Amino acid sequence: MSIPVLPSCNPRSTLTMKTLKPHNLRRWNVDIPTGTAHFFTCGRPRCQEDPEALVSDELVHRWVLGLPGPNTAIISLLGRKERCQGKSEFSYYSFCSEFDKPSERDGRPTFQEWLNWHHKDLDVLVREHPTFDYVDTIPHKTLEAVKADILQLISMDRRVIVVDSGGVGRTGLVRCYMGAKEDSCGKP
Repeated sequence: MSIPVLPSCNPRSTLTMKTLKPHNLRRWNVDIPTGTAHFFTCGRPRCQEDPEALVSDELVHRWVLGLPGPNTAIISLLGRKERCQGKSEFSYYSFCSEFDKPSERDGRPTFQEWLNWHHKDLDVLVREHPTFDYVDTIPHKTLEAVKADILQLISMDRRVIVVDSGGVGRTGLVRCYMGAKEDSCGKP
């Protein structure tokens, strides 16, 4: 499989791959029947100078390497920018969502396929629950599915990271739905 490459959002490139702390990375505690479990929230990989710019594979690699691990599982809330007519939030990358329209895929691998290709040794798992950016609600059915995935993945000893565009809005709705409280014990 040939993996396409998008132009970098920053013309300066580094010679060594440095990790990148994900935007708004935060750790949350949630009560489960056996005690307290943890999950994380953060924003998608993006150019801080211009969040609407195309994102280079290098930046995504650094973001992936900066995620909590091992046994990382990403729950993506990325979907559409504005309701059904908006563009895919995956249009910034050299990969696509498994839920993107065929016309949007344009031969690109899915995010999971891209991770398997580039970071097979990390065994990162992706679960997608597409939502709408700039919308103040997530349907109850979607919140239930995200909660079920979080709890299932935690039970599988995965480090769960819930991702939206900025790591605040939609991820905040999920953590509130789950009754999660910010972990004040230190760094993510």
